[in-house]
Amino acid sequence: MRAAKFCLCLCSMLFFAQPASSLDDPKAAHAKYDELAAKVRSGDLNIDWKALRLSARAGEVYAGYDPDDAAKRAQASFAKGDFEGALKISQETEQHNIADGDAHAVAFISLKQLGRNSEAANEWSILQALLQSILKSGDGKSAKKAWFVVDTREENLLLKAIHVQFKERNSRKLDGHYYDAVLVTDQFGDDILTWFNTDTETEILARAGTEGHPIH
Repeated sequence: MRAAKFCLCLCSMLFFAQPASSLDDPKAAHAKYDELAAKVRSGDLNIDWKALRLSARAGEVYAGYDPDDAAKRAQASFAKGDFEGALKISQETEQHNIADGDAHAVAFISLKQLGRNSEAANEWSILQALLQSILKSGDGKSAKKAWFVVDTREENLLLKAIHVQFKERNSRKLDGHYYDAVLVTDQFGDDILTWFNTDTETEILARAGTEGHPIH
């Protein structure tokens, strides 16, 4: 009887226990990011790009810097023909996070406009490495083959890269994992549902004490 009670208690503990964190703590993640980012800045692109993206997110490398605001300012400068200004802002963002694909995209286009083709080629190489890191994680056609992203900004970056138009985003939980199911319209006007794995963002929000899955 006592053994049965012990077994029941143990089973209950296992059932209600929270899964162990799969992310490094911020300090360890930041250290890993610094190591990988230093290699990229030295010209070594033969790195684990997923690890770079993940450590940047888990390591909270932006700190108080707002990449969304920076992206808006860079786009405004570019729209006015101020390519130097757009480049400066994008490079500022890259200093905070070398894995910021939006910053590399703006830097690439700005450098091309300024005729600095060799520098533009380097930005293009980094941007393609980041995109391929996402694309090779799945095909985005189902939850089981969802693209792995570290935040919503990566989702938007990839959608722009594959030339589809965003329509709506819904967050879902399936088989213990979290996803964004994003409805898009392709070049032919057809609606397609694309899937992104958002376990990383969910875990980071949980670590910060935010309840529930982020709704975008």
